[in-house]
Amino acid sequence: MQLRSLEKPPEEVDILVAALPDMGNVAGIAMQHLVSTLNMVKFAELLAYWPPYIKHKDGSIIYSRSNFAFYKPTGERGFIVFSGEFQPHEAMFLYELCGDVIEYSLELGVKRVITLGAAHTDGEVREPRVFYAASSDGMQSLAEECGAVQLQGEGYITGFNGLLLGLAMEHNLEALCILGEIDKPEIRQPKAAKHVLACLAKILDIEDKMDYRKLDEEYESIRAKMVFAQEYRRLQRSLWRNPPGVV
Repeated sequence: MQLRSLEKPPEEVDILVAALPDMGNVAGIAMQHLVSTLNMVKFAELLAYWPPYIKHKDGSIIYSRSNFAFYKPTGERGFIVFSGEFQPHEAMFLYELCGDVIEYSLELGVKRVITLGAAHTDGEVREPRVFYAASSDGMQSLAEECGAVQLQGEGYITGFNGLLLGLAMEHNLEALCILGEIDKPEIRQPKAAKHVLACLAKILDIEDKMDYRKLDEEYESIRAKMVFAQEYRRLQRSLWRNPPGVV
């Protein structure tokens, strides 16, 4: 992929926080909120192989190439962020993307890689837990100090948010994945994203700079719509059992 520099890269970078949209868009919501809350500056981007088309309007050609972006926090040192608006599914594309991200991060001096994501569990989730998987005792301690719980048993962390950690380990980088618990992967999960960000904020020592009010508002809005939809379905079932009419 083509790397395009936009600004001078940051110095003294130790941690890369990276994630692309996943189940419930936990990673996408968390990354977008982190970048906007800290007013992070885009300093480089990887040009994507997307979209595979152009648009036209009234005979004029419209083309906007998607990209994946690297961000740096204003006035902060020690970490950078990598995110994008979509996650590719082709294995070859994923490997190329992850490889380019790791290669550039190594040039900046990154030693540790943290990804974010969602963990789908059975049953209703009222207060999401935060799970983790780590490559070292040091990364495990970081996760547990912020309240994350170790993933139990065997399983997979798929897509970019998992594969990036594998390639990081191939380059002797420490790796950690922080996952927010969800029960409905088809619905946006701002509450799970908030819990993941709260854990990450402790690791990055930026707790005093985070504001989660927008995530709380979005959660309440989604919850209200779901309650309304449930009540509407209950009413429909009731009318089906007892149809109105003249007796």
